[in-house]
Amino acid sequence: MADTGEFCGIDPDEMGQLATFLHGAADRLTAFSREYESKLGQYGINSSALREIADIAEWGGTQVSMLHRRIDLVGNLGNGAPELGGAAAVAGGQGLVQLPDDLEYMELAQGLARMYGNDILVNRDGDSLTTLIHEHADEVAMLADHPQAAAAFFALLPAKARDSLPNLLVAIGSKTAKQDLAAFSKALGAALNAPVLVPAFAKVKDDLTKPAGSKVTAWNRLALLRGANAPAKVRSAAARALVLDDFVKNPKQDWRAGSVEAKPYGLPTDLVALGLEVLAGDGAAAREAFAAMGGPDVKLSQVEKMKRFLDYAAHAGTGDEVAGAFGRVLESGAEVVMEKPGRHSPAAAAFAMDAMLATGPLGDSIPEPARESMVTLATSYIHELASGARFDKAVDRASGLKMPENWTPLPGVTPAFYLSVGDTYRFMRTFTGVEELTTRFDATAAHFRYGTLVSAAKFDATNKTRNFEDTARMFGGLAGVEFKATLDTRGERDATDDLIREITKNTFSLGIDKFPVAGILAKKLSAETVNFINESWGLTKTYYVSGLLDDWAGSFETRVEAATGARSDFTLRQKYDMAYFLHEAGYPASDPPSELVNKETTKLKTYDELLGEAKKEAGEGKKWEEALRKKLVPYERWLDSNDLLDKKIEDASDFQIGERAKEELRVWG
Repeated sequence: MADTGEFCGIDPDEMGQLATFLHGAADRLTAFSREYESKLGQYGINSSALREIADIAEWGGTQVSMLHRRIDLVGNLGNGAPELGGAAAVAGGQGLVQLPDDLEYMELAQGLARMYGNDILVNRDGDSLTTLIHEHADEVAMLADHPQAAAAFFALLPAKARDSLPNLLVAIGSKTAKQDLAAFSKALGAALNAPVLVPAFAKVKDDLTKPAGSKVTAWNRLALLRGANAPAKVRSAAARALVLDDFVKNPKQDWRAGSVEAKPYGLPTDLVALGLEVLAGDGAAAREAFAAMGGPDVKLSQVEKMKRFLDYAAHAGTGDEVAGAFGRVLESGAEVVMEKPGRHSPAAAAFAMDAMLATGPLGDSIPEPARESMVTLATSYIHELASGARFDKAVDRASGLKMPENWTPLPGVTPAFYLSVGDTYRFMRTFTGVEELTTRFDATAAHFRYGTLVSAAKFDATNKTRNFEDTARMFGGLAGVEFKATLDTRGERDATDDLIREITKNTFSLGIDKFPVAGILAKKLSAETVNFINESWGLTKTYYVSGLLDDWAGSFETRVEAATGARSDFTLRQKYDMAYFLHEAGYPASDPPSELVNKETTKLKTYDELLGEAKKEAGEGKKWEEALRKKLVPYERWLDSNDLLDKKIEDASDFQIGERAKEELRVWG
């Protein structure tokens, strides 16, 4: 409906008087024209003018009918919505009633409500009805473009029909029940989002957001709301009133809706799952619902409320339905789609932290349908998990929203909350048991690692700080915590086999003509560079944890050598990769020797370039190690002559392949 900026209203009493006057005038004009047409005809006088008067009278009669329909409509919408079929009583003296200006669609809504409420949804026999339902469902969907008319439709539709609509559509035999319900939901969503100009719709909204009295009615209301895209406050109020408040108070009962026809719609039969589905997709609704769930008498924390859903999902026969919906609600409340990592709003971040604290203790035993949501949370909150793996500051910290005492922020790392090492480890166990999900997290961690190292290198280049080393240490810690979680969820043999495959596939595939580090500082990364970023994180993780646990470290190295025939050069190359980062970022140092500079790019050669040259010079079938050693001598001398740069590189390299987390995890994990 276009906003004309003009007032549109009707005074039912005045309109009634106008209709009465017009009806009387039309009758008098009709009687007059008939009387004089007969008299004039006796004398042969032309009476065509009288016929025009008769036409005016006939027009007046049609207007009387229209006015009475409008009075009827105003009465129904202004004074509540009586069951259709009887006359609407309009109380005298109510004055001017404001209405939207698209009365044509209001009348269409009244006709559709009368047809569905008094005919289609009550006369269930005959295939023709199913056709009628689908044909007119399109008209109902069209009302979404006229929100006040949509509100009028639901206000005039009998409550009994509205509260059983999803079930009725299936019971009648509609083969298009899913599409038809979507049409009704679309119109309902438009009505709920519209400014209130239809007083009778207030009762509809009130009905949808209060206890239903039966599980079947509650299911029907939730099913109608599921696709309505209703406002956050309506979603939250409805989900709580219809199921979630009672669930939190008394979860140990059968929450299935019984005789509902859920299968045609692809909806869960479990009321708890359907209530969560109504919240999913709306972060504000999810946060508002969990904050107030159960009402003032429930003293549970938000974490404790979340745990009730997880416990129910683990033991109920409909647990998969609940777990999947619960995971999607956590994603919504944490705003993993609408907000960017490192830039989360305080409300979303607080919700995400509680979600991690609630799910973490379950670890690998978390219900399977919720597992994918856990890695989605992890990738969106990579800043928080990386910070949670820091052992260098406040290692005894408890998880919380406030920055721990004596904490040192790092460039490019902007957590909205701070997890303890133990809570970080426990949450990572919820998804590291599945290789596919771990791979998703690793891709995010890899790109975050490189971007953050670049930021730290640039910052240190103009400031006398050690952010580069601290950042390297943080990612070494994250690698260690992640692999410890992987080891505990998949088992030693599976976890180490995965790492061996990564070494075989990645480390030894980096050969001649691959200069991946060179593109890291560019705004647009080549496919080769992106591939290297991903591979390097896997290798960082591998060599950081290769000495993490004494009981399998030796066996690990032996099996790596057996699988590859050689030891990976990752540990060696770390130093030169770190040197390249810092030099490209402008860290103070003397000019490198000419043999270390690529003549075409004028940049410091990467380790891969030097390795490629060494292999090429050695020739087919010859050892290249001696040639590489000669090329690295001027590199080492250059580094030795720049003490600050050299120390920075050595520390950063050690932090990424060291074993510090070995003891830290035992104490603080």
